[in-house]
Amino acid sequence: MTPEELQVNGTAHPFAPGLTLLTLLQKLNISPQGVAVAVNDDFYPGAQIPDRALQAGDTVEIVRITGGG
Repeated sequence: MTPEELQVNGTAHPFAPGLTLLTLLQKLNISPQGVAVAVNDDFYPGAQIPDRALQAGDTVEIVRITGGG
């Protein structure tokens, strides 16, 4: 990973100044309602994902929420 990247689910992803968590999800075609997200040590479940700023070097883990019984 270079200084101008962030890690998304274990893969390097380009970082651009002003990138936010919701913008990243939008670029990845992921609906915030169907996932839980961790940014570094902060965890956000489903509909509680904030539009927080991301920084180069951040680690983002996106997990799809599935129902079951």
